[in-house]
Amino acid sequence: MKKLFITLILMLLVTVSYAKTYKIALFSPKGSSPFWTLVANLAEEAANDLGIKFRVYDAKLNQLKMINQVKEAVTGPDKVDAVVFSNFKQSAFPIIKIAEEAGVFAFLFNSGMGKNTLLKAGQPREKFKHWIGEMLPDDEGTAMKITDQLINDAIEKRKVASDGKVYVVGIGGIVSDATSIARINGLKKAINRRTDAVLKQVAPTDFGAEKGKRALLGLIQRYPQATVVWSASYRITDGILEGIKEKNLVPGKDILTNTLVLNEKALRTVKSGEVVVTAGGHYIEGAWVMVLLYDYFHGIDFAGESLKMRTPLGMVTKDNVDLYLKNFTKEKLSKENLKKIDFTQYSKKRNPGLKKYNFNLDSVLNQL
Repeated sequence: MKKLFITLILMLLVTVSYAKTYKIALFSPKGSSPFWTLVANLAEEAANDLGIKFRVYDAKLNQLKMINQVKEAVTGPDKVDAVVFSNFKQSAFPIIKIAEEAGVFAFLFNSGMGKNTLLKAGQPREKFKHWIGEMLPDDEGTAMKITDQLINDAIEKRKVASDGKVYVVGIGGIVSDATSIARINGLKKAINRRTDAVLKQVAPTDFGAEKGKRALLGLIQRYPQATVVWSASYRITDGILEGIKEKNLVPGKDILTNTLVLNEKALRTVKSGEVVVTAGGHYIEGAWVMVLLYDYFHGIDFAGESLKMRTPLGMVTKDNVDLYLKNFTKEKLSKENLKKIDFTQYSKKRNPGLKKYNFNLDSVLNQL
């Protein structure tokens, strides 16, 4: 009887352990923006599918607020098991330290840390054992492709300066933001590989439309022969387009620019010719992180593939914009419609035969 009792107790403990509901918090820099709303909605759907208790915090563009929200989430009897966050205004390093002290797992996504910060933070699981991984978009490679597309389009439309070269100006985001830095590096690398284009200047902004517009107006006044205006974000592009029209110029004809998001609005600007190229899809990364953490909590470590994952972004031009427009309508991306997606199919725990993570945006869109 004693052996039977012990066996039953052990079985009960195993069942309770397996049935544990894990709690994960995602920290959004600006929950009201279209991008971060979609990030949170997709992550929540993945969490729901996998039985994860999900919370989302909105920092309202205040990094100190975000840090305090993390402190709140990792303390008390209802503290979370993991925090998921971006390097918004250099907040990642202090968040990693807070999570480490609290014994809570930390996962960095969307935007990474710069070289100087990485010297202090190290790599995931190196100096901070609870910082278990990161997933970032391939911003540099994407920026290079966008730059080449813009220059090629300018040459095709004969929008060149008096010396026969394409004059390019760039409008970046916050100077300390790792995403903006990576994208600007991609811009410069693409220009440096070419002999038919010149980068005149890159102006910083706060990633907002108003400062994007001001930067555009200043740059085209300073460089009147510039015909390509490279943009580091979709909100900057909103300002660029407004500024071009304010100067009675035609976007896509007099001045060529890009955006960096996949949504119906952006795709329609590509379709109309106002914008040459857009890229995006990294709003899905929050959902992918939910899958990785779920597997990690259940004994399947993603370290076997990588601790530092990089996700390629989808590129959209006039040649393939119709294919994307089918899926990027408000109805298709509504919170209700997102419930059609089955995120359990991406989990190795739920699918023992899955040898490699297949984090493919197209496979998600095909379910909508």
